[in-house]
Amino acid sequence: MINKIHFGKRISVLRRKAGLSQTELAERLGVTSQAVSKWECGKAVPDIAILLELSHLYKTTINEMLGDADLLFELTGKEAGRSEIAYFVPEQEQHYNIAWANEIQKGNWIKRNWESSRADNSRMDSVGKQIASCEGIILEIGAGPGGGYMPYILKENPDATVIISDISPTVVREWKSFLDKTLDSPNLYYAVFDFCDMPFKDNSIDIVSDGGGIGNCEGEKIKALKEAYRVLKPGGKLITSTGFVNKETLAGLPVEAQKVLLEKRPDVFEDLYEDTVLAGFSKIDSVISGCWYTDDDESTIADLARSLGVNLKFTCYTRYCTKE
Repeated sequence: MINKIHFGKRISVLRRKAGLSQTELAERLGVTSQAVSKWECGKAVPDIAILLELSHLYKTTINEMLGDADLLFELTGKEAGRSEIAYFVPEQEQHYNIAWANEIQKGNWIKRNWESSRADNSRMDSVGKQIASCEGIILEIGAGPGGGYMPYILKENPDATVIISDISPTVVREWKSFLDKTLDSPNLYYAVFDFCDMPFKDNSIDIVSDGGGIGNCEGEKIKALKEAYRVLKPGGKLITSTGFVNKETLAGLPVEAQKVLLEKRPDVFEDLYEDTVLAGFSKIDSVISGCWYTDDDESTIADLARSLGVNLKFTCYTRYCTKE
């Protein structure tokens, strides 16, 4: 069955890419601008003769205009199925995540974080705009309840092709449920997987967008970085953002706090630059983008810092890593 809404959004994007107004397209097709408006609003589908003209004009096929492509199947060989979510880990939440997943649902975190992203956020907006300007397939890894850069990418370009992923099935299902109602875009795809073991083919992704997923990785971060390198096309970019506690901040902490933090959370002191090089990236541009403090945060590391009576300062950076 044809999804008229998706068809309308798809041909609207194609028209704008062709640099045509609705009136100009109507004149070329010999129809009224009202007819074009109805197609793009999902109220009607043109007849086969018009569809053929559109396919020639937009250099695409009728099937691509009419049908929702299974991009995930093309990239992974696995169909998303009726849920329209591709699972590469169990569909049930891991036992250690159940309480957290319940909080996400009860607290309406997805909706709140989406609404928060609509406000001005110069750093996230700037990076989101840069990612959105790169045409092609964007893979948002470890989206989490905050969505990573995805909300800011879609803020800049609601028609962007984005695969929204996380290792938590709840996170991905909640984002799909919310975005189906909010955007209902034919260009959004959903997958649940461990990004230390990505299911995508080699050289298949244009941009890997990471708004903090690698920094919170459950596995070895070097594996996640190597996987990002593997799935990227030559010339593709990993745009990654996270934070770390620098050596000066560590040295200024009480000795006992240093000992506990180094034992329980050594990862918070890693800047991952060397690991990024070892993953294969030779062109890396780093931009320091600010800082944040654990006293202002709700996370496991913030809870640990408070229990130790310290307020950790994290230096934040964004890295632009090109696969040459």
